[in-house]
Amino acid sequence: MKKVGFVDIKSKSADILSGNIYVFAGGPGNYKLESVTEYSSDHPLSLNTSDISDFTLSLPVRLLNFRVLNLPFSEREKLQKIVPFELGGLILEHADNVVFDVVVLGQSGDRFDVLVTYTEKAVLQKMLSALSSANVDPLIVTSIELQVSVSGGVDGLATRLVTHEDLTQDERIAAALNELRDPTLNMRTGTLARTRETEKVKKKLKRTVALLIALALLINSYLIFEILTAKSEASAVKKELRTLYTAVFPAEKRITDELYQMKSHIKETKEKGDVLVGVRPLQLLLELSQKTPRGVVFNEIGFDRGLVTLKGEATSMNEIDGAKARLSEFLGDMSVSDIRPSAGDKTLFTMVAKGRR
Repeated sequence: MKKVGFVDIKSKSADILSGNIYVFAGGPGNYKLESVTEYSSDHPLSLNTSDISDFTLSLPVRLLNFRVLNLPFSEREKLQKIVPFELGGLILEHADNVVFDVVVLGQSGDRFDVLVTYTEKAVLQKMLSALSSANVDPLIVTSIELQVSVSGGVDGLATRLVTHEDLTQDERIAAALNELRDPTLNMRTGTLARTRETEKVKKKLKRTVALLIALALLINSYLIFEILTAKSEASAVKKELRTLYTAVFPAEKRITDELYQMKSHIKETKEKGDVLVGVRPLQLLLELSQKTPRGVVFNEIGFDRGLVTLKGEATSMNEIDGAKARLSEFLGDMSVSDIRPSAGDKTLFTMVAKGRR
């Protein structure tokens, strides 16, 4: 009978992991709980994992970050391609330094509310390394706490994510069964995707690779001649490009890569002209001063290609909703994200909207 393990992490920090490992026996749709084992990364694991075929890892909401995007499509393939570009303007980390997955929350007209869940690659890698030392290699990385929060619908989701109530063990086990049937998300992707299956395929391909290497050696003699010819032509082109570059930018003395530096100059010129397209900063600041309700303070205002990003703090969620309603009078497609508690009973938040001309 097939056995699967579900690692339910409940610790607040990624430095020392603690929680429970649920072992289920059976198959998809009819798994039954077989055992519950306590787990801590600073103690040896007492569970024998040799007969467990696969593991799923559940992260606590406290170790995750969220953004809500309003997009004109919901296809997963498209979302995986566009979300890194959207995140790039909304988070402090570079999009390449995080792993993420998406959950479509709902549809309004021809647009969709998409919840992007992400965490730093380094944090997840550290957790996977700790589990690997206990012979646990999860195939899926999800969150049962997020599953419970999302199941309540779009309304009040931000509040549920910030003030998440602790689940009982029975509730966590039930949520784990739901994840085995239909994972809410899987952040073990990209460079952090599990490679065990890939390694098996690599072993089967060794003979094929050896034959390809032999064929490559036969072709190399011809390629070397072509490369030497191309190198000579490239050297002539590079020399001509250097001459053109120095003519266009005579004041620039340090030239290491003409093509790259030329692209940088073009990009810099374009960004200087495009950064405020679609936004009137002075008019926006005036309207903010008139429309911002009491109890809401904006600490940071950013403009980027027609988008306005407002970061601030409020004393309650009602004040954030009120600010959103009033600012929607002169800002379009407004969304609120990154809601989290702060010192002094304040709530930090981020608003992103389109500026109107």
